[in-house]
Amino acid sequence: MSTERYVELLALLRADHSDPAALLRRVSGLCVDLCAVTGAAMTVQGGDDGTAQALACATDATSLVLDDLQRTVGEGPGPAAHERGGPTLVADLATAEARWPGFTPGARAAGVAAVFSFPLHIGAVRLGTLDLYRTTAGSLNRTELRDALALADIATHTVLDDLRSPDPMDIGWLSDIHAVVHQATGVVTAQLNVTMRDALLLIRAHAYSHQTPLDQVSHQIISYRLRLGTGE
Repeated sequence: MSTERYVELLALLRADHSDPAALLRRVSGLCVDLCAVTGAAMTVQGGDDGTAQALACATDATSLVLDDLQRTVGEGPGPAAHERGGPTLVADLATAEARWPGFTPGARAAGVAAVFSFPLHIGAVRLGTLDLYRTTAGSLNRTELRDALALADIATHTVLDDLRSPDPMDIGWLSDIHAVVHQATGVVTAQLNVTMRDALLLIRAHAYSHQTPLDQVSHQIISYRLRLGTGE
């Protein structure tokens, strides 16, 4: 990645750098424009147990479906990229059935044919992922891959700068549509005296086995219309 191209991408973003939410939305939109992908989403993650997650932005409805699916089954290109700290590039999702048996059928049913996820990280500090998808199979070419990596880097510094603000724990600018999942995780943790990680796994398992969106299950839990057991 040349410095000149990096500067060009920053100029193309044309966003107020004092507004991290707007900048991340522009990064996702620019990925669609420059990388010949159908949609993009940005997820910010934190906490050693991986339960602190926030969807920063998504360009379309299918990106939202993929985000919810990955949260429900706990696997897919985003979690893989976040865990290994490197890009996860799948040019033909039909080849990933064995790798992600919970994620792949649902993603393909949503019309997704290829997925590309890039970690937002600096060294060992991992902040989230930039997730792209296509409705047709095919790899990113060298130029598209270069731009995606650069845009992921820009997003990483945007999130990191915000976390270094006077109140580093304040990430309220994130449009986290999954806040209810965090609340439900806390409820199950208290009810069953299990860890946050185990509580989230129970919620995911119930959502997956009942083919119900993760948010819907979480709403049922926090409204006390559903109580999970360790046998879930």
